[in-house]
Amino acid sequence: ALFAMLIAAGARLSHMSAIVGLGLAAIVINLAIVFYLPDSMQVLRPHQRQRIISMVSQVKGDTRYIKDIGYQQHKAVTLAGSGGAWGHGEARSSTIMKFNTLPEDHNDMIFAVIVNRWGLAGGITTLVLYLLMFGSFLIAAGRSRDPFARLVIVGFTAILFSQMLVNVGMSIGMLPIVGITLPFVSYGGSSLLATFAMIGLVLNFASRGAPIINRPAFEFDSPEHIAPRPGPLM
Repeated sequence: ALFAMLIAAGARLSHMSAIVGLGLAAIVINLAIVFYLPDSMQVLRPHQRQRIISMVSQVKGDTRYIKDIGYQQHKAVTLAGSGGAWGHGEARSSTIMKFNTLPEDHNDMIFAVIVNRWGLAGGITTLVLYLLMFGSFLIAAGRSRDPFARLVIVGFTAILFSQMLVNVGMSIGMLPIVGITLPFVSYGGSSLLATFAMIGLVLNFASRGAPIINRPAFEFDSPEHIAPRPGPLM
């Protein structure tokens, strides 16, 4: 969110590219530490390491961890993949979910439930609805003449987009499980309250006209802002 707000505020793209490069380098270094250094030199906590190891192993086709640390993600990927193009429908999907015992199927893994019930079509429809919402946010930010409102809208868009991306990624086995909810879909009062508060603020900003108290920035090079010199004393 901060990265997106800095770009909206006019930060140099070369500087932001350097920050992205440093971030990617940090990720590579952390992965090397997780897989190649002993426990005494680890930076992440044990459960964080286990989630990364199980995710990478699953992507590589290694099934050693599907009964313990990789159980939840393995079940989510399996149930999402079994949905096919159009899903199993309400009755059969409920039975499948019951006998496969997917942990946190109402919260962290809700996207796998959506794809199992409505298939690939349901998953794509969910993502398209999110993209439409994010696009409308960015249009509202572009039309806003208040810099503060513009930055807030861009920040909220980045927050919700990141949550959606991480939740979908961990449900299909592309990202480690980190306990991020799917906005407006996952069960949880605090998450729903926070997302509705963001929506309310965005709608408030989008409905505003020009600020009531508004004046141009100080431009000392323009002739009208140069104070006249005092004349000679009589």
